[in-house]
Amino acid sequence: MTIDARIAVLPAGQQKLEIREVALGDPGPYEVVVRQKAFGVCHSQLDRIYDPSRTESMVLGHESIGTVVAVGDQVRYVMRGDEVLITWIPRTPLDGRPPVPSQVAFPDGDLAKTHNTFTWGTHAVVDEQYVVKAPPDTPLDLGSIIGCALMTGAGAVMNSADVRPGQSVAVWGAGGVGLCAIAGAAILGASPVVAVDVDDDKLKLARQFGATDVVNAKKADPVAAVRELTGHDDGTRGVDYAFDCTGIGGNIPVSLASVRPGIRGSGIRGGADVLVGIPRVPFQLDSMDLLNGEKSLLGCVGGSCDPARDFETFVEWTRDGRFDPSALVTDRFTLDELNTAVETLHEGRVRGRAVVELEGWAP
Repeated sequence: MTIDARIAVLPAGQQKLEIREVALGDPGPYEVVVRQKAFGVCHSQLDRIYDPSRTESMVLGHESIGTVVAVGDQVRYVMRGDEVLITWIPRTPLDGRPPVPSQVAFPDGDLAKTHNTFTWGTHAVVDEQYVVKAPPDTPLDLGSIIGCALMTGAGAVMNSADVRPGQSVAVWGAGGVGLCAIAGAAILGASPVVAVDVDDDKLKLARQFGATDVVNAKKADPVAAVRELTGHDDGTRGVDYAFDCTGIGGNIPVSLASVRPGIRGSGIRGGADVLVGIPRVPFQLDSMDLLNGEKSLLGCVGGSCDPARDFETFVEWTRDGRFDPSALVTDRFTLDELNTAVETLHEGRVRGRAVVELEGWAP
């Protein structure tokens, strides 16, 4: 059995994707073949596209919704015909077996490497641990961004920080992941929820997702503005939790400075700065701010999510109207427009999340 597919490949030494045709063979023992309906275009993939040190071809992408069209003989979790969500966090540990597939072979002999998953194409081949059964009636917009953007942003608020009602939150960076963090904070009852960015259009959208206040860091001192908005009864100022979704190392000490300090002798510790975006270079902190303020710096990967558990929660948020994925998806493309989608994201012109829609593609 072979399945004809079109898959986006990033050739070695290039920054432009190529859409190539390939015949996918029978899946391996633990592999699942998914016919895609829609997938997200994530900012983290730009790091691979524009990495000058990359020496090998790659296939990219790690969030999507689609239908299972073939399974390996050891797959027990899903079957052909199931609608699934693909993500890059496994449902359970892989028990020592290597992620599959490690590469995709093309007719010209090129071997394109993967990073556990790939979703930029009409079909994806992934280890069964990277698929989650889609809850009934999962909207395509939600399914296309749940496996990274929503999981990472909202998960950081829900899991990594465990934000409680009435706690104050600042989200630094109001892109797709930041908007999901803002939405998660608002849904969980945080107050106030402050969005910080340098783009007024993104800040306007942040209000739509639950931000009670917005700060344009180009027009005002963002730390002073956040502290002014978040006074506490004990006289301290600053947020209980800051979520740094920028991935900019130089911004981390700034977001940390917006966190409230602790009170000596009271047993009350300071707040926490949660690293959501991935800093690609080393960064420096104000160690005295961290120490004297008794603040915490928390790292999280994929929002500390358990996909099988948390994806159901996110779908429930959509069902009851607390989260609107169609508002988050601000830019839509076809597979043949994928390079345009990448360029638009790279240039900062995507306000929320960009997705590629494949609904109705055959075979």
